[in-house]
Amino acid sequence: MNLVEIYDKFNDCKSWEERYRLLIQLSRLLPKPSEEELVLLPEIEGCESRLWFQFQCSPRKVVAYSDARLMQGILMIVVTALDEKSEEELRDIDLKTIFDELKISPNLTSTRLNGLSQIQKQIKC
Repeated sequence: MNLVEIYDKFNDCKSWEERYRLLIQLSRLLPKPSEEELVLLPEIEGCESRLWFQFQCSPRKVVAYSDARLMQGILMIVVTALDEKSEEELRDIDLKTIFDELKISPNLTSTRLNGLSQIQKQIKC
């Protein structure tokens, strides 16, 4: 699934419950790292769920995982966006704006938004 398809699916949602269900569906698309890989991934602090994230610009490598299905769906969107953007676009990417446009941000707790903010800080090219 690409970012345009994700936007289209969220635009069809009429309520937070539909968006939540879509996030849970997306969570199933994000591959789970092996236990060995998970141990090596940096853990993001400040999120109410356990969250691991690693970003490398060139060559592009994005690995993300959470123990919470909602955050897994959010991470699937993040990974998709980061995979599809050019290095130039990544310099200006604003994850909060993406989740605002998808009408997800208003329903996220401050700690989940903090997790996104911590991820945002790691995106550098």
